[in-house]
Amino acid sequence: MTRRAAVLGLCLASLVALLALPAASQHTQTSPLGGFEWQVTANGILVTAPHGTFDRNTAPIAVEAARRLKAGYVVARGFHPGVRINVSRPTEGSGIPCTQERWTERAREVYLEYERLVTLASGGAPLRLYVEVHGNSRAETSGNVEIATKGVSAKEAAEVKAAYPEILNMVRMEWPSYPALQLLIEPVDRLYWTARCVKQIGTMAHDRIARALHFEFPVTAREAAMVPATALLVARIVEQVVR
Repeated sequence: MTRRAAVLGLCLASLVALLALPAASQHTQTSPLGGFEWQVTANGILVTAPHGTFDRNTAPIAVEAARRLKAGYVVARGFHPGVRINVSRPTEGSGIPCTQERWTERAREVYLEYERLVTLASGGAPLRLYVEVHGNSRAETSGNVEIATKGVSAKEAAEVKAAYPEILNMVRMEWPSYPALQLLIEPVDRLYWTARCVKQIGTMAHDRIARALHFEFPVTAREAAMVPATALLVARIVEQVVR
């Protein structure tokens, strides 16, 4: 083998090894209660799934939406030791009023770590938009996608509603079995899922989160086959809000 061929072979082997590594901007960490995965944003948009396991398939929806948006993300998996740790607020419990959620030391520690990772994934700069992706199984809202908001005007929300039929049609052209969900968005609509807890005592309560969207999807939009479709829906709505 010539010297030139040997050098080329070494370079090729190094390139293959480099490509086999995960992207440097993607990070993971685990604990006895659960784990986090995150990626730093380059455009000021951060997509999160605080209940990535409990709200089934919201973690892959958030990651795929972030990929489409070229945004950052933070997703939590696990954190359900018999009762849900709420991650984006320092409490435990689900399906109950905020006042009945339990404040515990382990919930506080998980929340503080989530807050730290949101700050890291923000890249040290103010966010243009913070997004949470959630899911529910409530029969009364099974035909809706609900978006609670912070810092979004009535005019902006009305513009999203006006654009939504075209966004939904685009999604359903590629995934014909995607549910024909009705959009409800604050402040122009009355919601069931108002994100009251996270707005009062969680991440969305902070002044540094000036603008936020809190998505709630029914089960039909979170089936494994619907993950890429719902991620596309999230991405197109986010684009409508930030443009």
